[in-house]
Amino acid sequence: MTTMSARGSSSLAPPEGMFRELLYIHAVLRRDLATVRRLASAIREGGPAETIVAEIRELGSNSPLWQLKYGCMYYCRFVHGHHTLEDMALFPMVRKQDPSLRSVIDRLEEDHLKVHHITERIVVVADEVAVNPTVEARDDLVQALVELEEHLLVHLAFEEESLGPLLSSWDHWPVE
Repeated sequence: MTTMSARGSSSLAPPEGMFRELLYIHAVLRRDLATVRRLASAIREGGPAETIVAEIRELGSNSPLWQLKYGCMYYCRFVHGHHTLEDMALFPMVRKQDPSLRSVIDRLEEDHLKVHHITERIVVVADEVAVNPTVEARDDLVQALVELEEHLLVHLAFEEESLGPLLSSWDHWPVE
């Protein structure tokens, strides 16, 4: 069995099967959250709103998943799309393959909804900062970015620890 830390590093055997794919996507999300953390600090320190908002929008330009010029707003949408795919395809299959994980899947689905609300708030608040870069708007954006990082990192670690053993046994999508 592979156990994962909050950083996604394995303490035993290397990840196998579809779990390797999940870890790749989670690694990209974690890396970009580090950028989000840096941007939150820049906002808190009074950096130029136009520059920060532009950097948020260009967040993904260095990521292989966002080579088509996706930015932070698209990053938020990507997270939502990733979670929607898990909710619609992965989680029903996990429930079918291992019914003992039902409560884990329930928690992960609740987490997805919370992350969705946070990312939607980021989109709204970032647009507000672009138009009205007040201290209050900046603080709202910092709070939303910090909340996303805190919640998403815990969610990713829990998902990896909970689903890693099962997904490691899948070299391909299970046949129903």
